[in-house]
Amino acid sequence: MTPAFKYHPLPQNSIRFVQLRPELKDGRPQLSVTSCARDDAPEYVCMSYCWGPDPESEFVYLDGEPFGVRPNLFQLLLHLRHHCREYPEWRHFWIDAICIDQGNVEEKTEQVSRMEQTYRNATMIAAWLGIPEESRNKERAGRDHTSKLSSPTFVDEIISSPYWGRMWIVQELVLAKSIILLYGHLRLPWDGVRGVMQAWSTFGKSKWRHSAAINMVFMTVQAPYTQKYGRALGELMRYLEHSEATDPRDRVFALLGLMEGEERELLGKIFPNYTMSHEKVMLVTMAYLKQIYAPRPFKWVVKPHQMWNHKVFGLDKETWEALWAETEGYKTPHDLNNFANVWNAKSIGKLLKPGQSAETFREQRAELKEERAKWFEVRIETLRRLAKDSQR
Repeated sequence: MTPAFKYHPLPQNSIRFVQLRPELKDGRPQLSVTSCARDDAPEYVCMSYCWGPDPESEFVYLDGEPFGVRPNLFQLLLHLRHHCREYPEWRHFWIDAICIDQGNVEEKTEQVSRMEQTYRNATMIAAWLGIPEESRNKERAGRDHTSKLSSPTFVDEIISSPYWGRMWIVQELVLAKSIILLYGHLRLPWDGVRGVMQAWSTFGKSKWRHSAAINMVFMTVQAPYTQKYGRALGELMRYLEHSEATDPRDRVFALLGLMEGEERELLGKIFPNYTMSHEKVMLVTMAYLKQIYAPRPFKWVVKPHQMWNHKVFGLDKETWEALWAETEGYKTPHDLNNFANVWNAKSIGKLLKPGQSAETFREQRAELKEERAKWFEVRIETLRRLAKDSQR
């Protein structure tokens, strides 16, 4: 159906929320929409869920007007009414398919660029795993159904949800202050689920270890340094190679909030940009990876194109090979080894040459920092030039 709801323009640095009304209309959920400056945002819950491959075959009422949604989101909203009875403090929700005007490329780009902020500031992340078999999907009193996790069969059932195959969930769960899993009418606190999954896996009774996304969440949460400072884009892309994204460009955009500071700052000047095609996004990403890894012959024995295959970029092999070839004229040479030796030194004394003063070394370090800043700008301009020159 053609949605009758019309979005109002969203000012810069603002955010939309929806509120779920307790009563249905013609058997369909009703929601009201509000917006505000991010600095004035109320407490809110972010909904994390799987869009799914199905088209928008259902609809809900948004401010009294029909609004098309996909079947999984429709079921989420139907069940969310019941969960709100146990969580009366859940009043404002952020749901990407509704709170971002998906047909407005400029708004979508701006909102996705602030996705890290959106999830960090949420009071809670509620992850929707779908609907269990009918015998399990009975509404029960109380907030916590952790006792259901005593069954390894049930644990494997929730881990088999398509939800865990999403690219976006790693950022959503890693950045969360608090997490709860919603499985039909069941409510499962994340800490309980995580503890049970790890306990069962010790005895080989759970298959959660086969989920790259869950493994990445566990590894990041358990490593405070990594959680604070992020991971390298190349590492994230390889590890989450088999994760899925409804929009293939999100194979990169969904990882921006998890990246190391300098990488995030550099790529954040170019991405996200939903005016770019899938191929152009991956072309720029390939050139970036070559900037970082190609100058390290001793540390990286294999070439960048050997490390990141076509599946990592969501491309067919022929297109993947053509894009790698297209990056050849866009190199940014840099003496990485010299910079690393001086800048990363834990002790100045270990690098001082005979007769060299600490003051001289500090001057050398300052010069390298200035060189680093210049190289940073050259890399950005090189990537922008590539994006402009490419006809993809």
